[in-house]
Amino acid sequence: NKLTQLPQEIGNLSNLTTLDLTLNQLITLPKEIGNLSNLTALQLCKNKLTQLPQEIGNLSNLTT
Repeated sequence: NKLTQLPQEIGNLSNLTTLDLTLNQLITLPKEIGNLSNLTALQLCKNKLTQLPQEIGNLSNLTT
């Protein structure tokens, strides 16, 4: 997809359980990603991320 950023509104997807962002051009993630309380799987391989937002620690259901 070659995404370079995600909109802050991603945090509104409260029922999202899986998010695969593999093979994009992401440099950062919005802090709102920490609002995805039902997220159990997050794939971020092969992006340009050098750090993750502190709010990612809020994803208590994340297993993958």
